[in-house]
Amino acid sequence: MGSHAAPPVPGPPPVPSPAPGDVPGGSPGAPGGEPGGGAGGNGAPLASPQHVGPHVGAPAGAPASGSNRPGAPAAPPARPGSENARRAKATRRPPRLASLQLKRVDPWTVLKISLIVSIVMFFVWVIAVGILYFTLGSMDVWSKINDTFSTLTSSPDSTVAGQTDLVTAGRVFAITAVIGAINIVLMTALATVAAFIYNAAAAMSGGVELTLGERD
Repeated sequence: MGSHAAPPVPGPPPVPSPAPGDVPGGSPGAPGGEPGGGAGGNGAPLASPQHVGPHVGAPAGAPASGSNRPGAPAAPPARPGSENARRAKATRRPPRLASLQLKRVDPWTVLKISLIVSIVMFFVWVIAVGILYFTLGSMDVWSKINDTFSTLTSSPDSTVAGQTDLVTAGRVFAITAVIGAINIVLMTALATVAAFIYNAAAAMSGGVELTLGERD
């Protein structure tokens, strides 16, 4: 008996290659499809996404599409001066204060000022005395005083009678002028001496402190 060779064993069948437009898991013939064929479980196409917000190319500051509804209330217009007034009120600062010390007073300046003030007060004094004299004279006060003085100092000589009046206009204004001149000299001298005394005291103590401020 002769030996026979074993018959060849058949291999697995060849797998067909997919078509160029087919994607595994997708529908055939749909190029660029995603897994699942770009469709739902029933093969229906997906809806395109809706646009939210202002349209592309709309001018800057244009309101969104939802704000143009017919029943939407309109925004109140801004008053033109309200923002400026609010900003000015917010930036308003309190008045500034400055603390200063009066170190020295010029005696020559004090002398001139006190002399002018004394002369003005001299005329005020003379006018006040004149008003008082004529007011009391209209009420016969001076005549009664003169009659009483004449009675007390009467003389048998008729040539001297009536010449002993105590209060007369010339005598009153002469005395007033003398008193006013004395006041001018005294006030001017005292003010000048006071300036020297203040300067000496300020050199030792620092002077009077003053606080100056702006108006509100």
